[in-house]
Amino acid sequence: MEHFASTLSLPLAAPSPHRRAWLSALALGIAGFIIAAAGRPLPTGPAPSEPAAAPVSEGFSFASGCASGDAIACNNLGVTSLHSAGSDPTLAVRSFERACQNGSADGCSNLGALYEHGTGVRSDLSQAAALYEQACDGGAALGCSNLGALYARGKGVARDASQARRLFTQACETASAAGCNNLMRVSAR
Repeated sequence: MEHFASTLSLPLAAPSPHRRAWLSALALGIAGFIIAAAGRPLPTGPAPSEPAAAPVSEGFSFASGCASGDAIACNNLGVTSLHSAGSDPTLAVRSFERACQNGSADGCSNLGALYEHGTGVRSDLSQAAALYEQACDGGAALGCSNLGALYARGKGVARDASQARRLFTQACETASAAGCNNLMRVSAR
């Protein structure tokens, strides 16, 4: 049986001030680790050619952002709750549900992946397909690719190679590597 890639959407939405600060902190943390490993002192501020990170309100976290209705924070909370040392699939489900309800196409795609694979919820391919469709309609390329994979395999939806090809093409045209890989697989048949 042909394997088509389906995956979680990493948070790729337009950066909010909180997101820019988080990414800057992550970049500085990685740079600090590399420098510390080399035995050099850590830098005390941003590099001269880089602007300082946007200020973040004291105590901001993805959990508090999600609680206040920030769909991007909810999606990020879901991703981190799955991929952190203390993985919490139940929190991921709740976070992605809230992200999807608040308009995050990536949140809908990620929730669909949980339903497809039965992570934190009972596997439900029809529900996964509906969530992927909502994500795809909202502009999430991985939602289109994941829905195409369901059509290609006939899982949760009727098998439809032309629909799969259309969805893989749509995903590939919006820069989804998974969509492009799946399009090559289905076109090679």
